[in-house]
Amino acid sequence: MISRRRASIKNASLAFITQIIMMIGQFAVQTVFVHTLGAEYLGANGLFNNLITFLSFAELGIGSAFSYALYKPLAEHDDDVIAGIMNLFRKVYDGIGMVILVAGLILSYFVPWFIEGTSTLPHVRFYFVLYLLSTVVSYFFTYNRSLLIADQKSYVDSVNQFIFNVGRYILQIIFMVFFHSYVAYLILMILSNLSSNIAITFRSHKRYPFLKTAKAEKVDPAILSEIKHNVVGTISSKVGAIVVSGTDNILISKFLGLVVVGIYSNYALVLTSITRLLTQVFSSVIASFGNLGVTEKNNAKKQLDMFDQFTYYNAISVFFIGLVAFAFFPPFIKLWLGNKYQLPESTLYFIIINFVFGQFRPALNMVNAYGLFWGYRIKSIVEAAVNLGLSLILVRFTSMGINGVLFGTIIGNILVNSWWDPLILFKGAYHTSMVRFYLKYWAYLATFGGLLAAEGLILSALKPNINGVFHIIEYGIGCGVVVIGVLLVLFSRTKGQKGLFVMLRNMFRKRAKR
Repeated sequence: MISRRRASIKNASLAFITQIIMMIGQFAVQTVFVHTLGAEYLGANGLFNNLITFLSFAELGIGSAFSYALYKPLAEHDDDVIAGIMNLFRKVYDGIGMVILVAGLILSYFVPWFIEGTSTLPHVRFYFVLYLLSTVVSYFFTYNRSLLIADQKSYVDSVNQFIFNVGRYILQIIFMVFFHSYVAYLILMILSNLSSNIAITFRSHKRYPFLKTAKAEKVDPAILSEIKHNVVGTISSKVGAIVVSGTDNILISKFLGLVVVGIYSNYALVLTSITRLLTQVFSSVIASFGNLGVTEKNNAKKQLDMFDQFTYYNAISVFFIGLVAFAFFPPFIKLWLGNKYQLPESTLYFIIINFVFGQFRPALNMVNAYGLFWGYRIKSIVEAAVNLGLSLILVRFTSMGINGVLFGTIIGNILVNSWWDPLILFKGAYHTSMVRFYLKYWAYLATFGGLLAAEGLILSALKPNINGVFHIIEYGIGCGVVVIGVLLVLFSRTKGQKGLFVMLRNMFRKRAKR
């Protein structure tokens, strides 16, 4: 049986490589999109994405509850239980897809209301329906991905998504260059999502042939009760996440216009691509934590040591990305799209800080791994109300503009997420005080804040003038080397970094003996 560490490394490595290549493809598509269709269509695309995010309330993280239910039967190789859970999973997701379709068709009538009055974009309802269909088809057959991921084989899904997404990027670029067609762009999204899901279903059935008998299986009442319990928790747990991620572009579109959404979406594309990369990598690791929680349930020390290690990985990766992005964004956007697509430096600060607060949440990742969804039934409703209320007040009643929307999200993370996530985790999984972790969490963030402030002062003094592709590549590599060097020095005495070096040393020793 493949070890948890080896599975995590294999899954994370393939997720990282495929996601990097897909990021490059997304940048190519975005570049062609801007130059062939323009900022207003780009803004509409961002708005549609956020509206669809709200429609995903129908799903509300139910997949997480089913994935958690699969950890134990997978560890015990109980094929009958797995088949029964997957059969129920399929029925639920088919129903969700239909609910989203109906709700989206109703919402399509109101889409123009979300757009600031000066927009001249035609056929906006028709475009939204096509975007809706690309999401709806993703709910059919996609439950098979969850089984592979829960079984620590997410690399299969990584390769699948890589093949179909890269193919879609190439075709989208061709159709935009030669036909300037947003309709073709959307139709290709529909076909790509559907084809990818059919292919992953075929691979899943080949790897788990017993799934073909799933129709005859029924889920054990005890397991069904646990799934229902966790579903109630996820319904609450995802409310806050959807409101936080789904309102920014809607508020910007309503109060500031589609062009501002389009400009912001270029920054969001970079960070969303990186976020997706982190999610892929961390999800690969989370399945191993889920397995650990089942097989070594009573070994609290080992679980806490692994969580401490994960917190370090989470911090070092997110801080590195945030600091490099702050230095890299201005010359990159200028070279990529031109000065008219630049946002002010103050907005860039808010974007980076918002990214760090959103991604440095190690406790949240572990809550998903341990299936502690019930603890979110109140927390996420509070999170949603605080974030939406603050962002709306700041963009509507102050002159902060887009900064107000982002600042509201940051404050919401501080007031709600920073302490409530670890409280749920430590109370539900580790059964010990979270104070030590909480102090460490803020020590990490304080270090990042100091580094960001110092970086801003240094860049203002140096005022680097970057021109040309090769110069910006050199600049980016230079920034990356300096940032990782500083982070390694600052965190050299942490338990997490020492554990990393021990793991790398042992890996090299094993390879040397072969």
